[in-house]
Amino acid sequence: MPVELLRTVLEAVKNTGSGTLRSVAPIIGILLIFHLIVLREPLRNWKEVSIGLLLTVIGLAIFLKGLEIGLLPLGESASGALAQRGSLVLAVVFGLTLGYGATLSEPALAILAERVEDLTAGALGATVFVQTVAVGVALGVAVGAARIVLGVEITPFFIPALALVIVLTFFAPERYTGLAFDAALATTGPVTVPLAIALGSGLALALGRGDILVFGFGLVAFAALGPILCVLILGIILGDPAG
Repeated sequence: MPVELLRTVLEAVKNTGSGTLRSVAPIIGILLIFHLIVLREPLRNWKEVSIGLLLTVIGLAIFLKGLEIGLLPLGESASGALAQRGSLVLAVVFGLTLGYGATLSEPALAILAERVEDLTAGALGATVFVQTVAVGVALGVAVGAARIVLGVEITPFFIPALALVIVLTFFAPERYTGLAFDAALATTGPVTVPLAIALGSGLALALGRGDILVFGFGLVAFAALGPILCVLILGIILGDPAG
C-alpha cells in the first residue's frame, strides 16, 4: 500500500507537474517583477521562498491528481446513485451535506476567516463567519440540486436570488457587503467547485435531462449566491463588526 501510494504521488508530479508549473509561473513572475523591479525590494529569505514555491507546485500537482482519480469520480458516482432514487428530499439532503462539508474544507475560506477575526478584533469570530458561509453554500447547493431534479431552468431560481442580494445590500452594514462577495469567491474554490460540477452534471446525465448545459451547470453559481445572502443577513443581525 505505501509503495502504491508513493507511485501514485510520483506519477502525479510527473504527469501534472509541468501543467501546474505553467499555471503557477505567471503569478510567480508577476510577484517577483513587482518585488524586485517595481518596488526594488531585495528578496532576503529567497531560500525559504524557493522551497515554498517548489512545495506549491508539487502540492498542486498531487491535489489535481487526487481530484482526478478520487474526489470527482466519487462525486459523480454518488450523483448517479442519487438520481436513480429520484427523491427530491434525498437530493436536497445530499446537497446540504455536500455543500456544508466542502465549504469547511476550503483553505481560502479559513484564511479569510482568520483575517476577518483579526481585523475586527474578534467582533466577528472566525468560527461564526465560517459556519455562516458553510450554511449559505449548503443551502445554495441544495436549491441547485432540487432545481435539477425538478427539471426547472435556472432563471426562475436565480433572478429572485440576485434581486434579494441587491435588496439586502441596502440594509446590511457596508463593511459586510464586500465581505459577503469575497466569502463567495473564497468558498467556491478547489474543493467546492469540482464537487458541485460533478453533482450537477451527474444528476442531469443520470436523470436524462435534455440539455446538459442547461440543467447540469449552474450549481456553482448557487453555491456562490448562498454565502452572499447569509453573510449579508448576518451583517443585518449583528451590525457593524467595528462597532
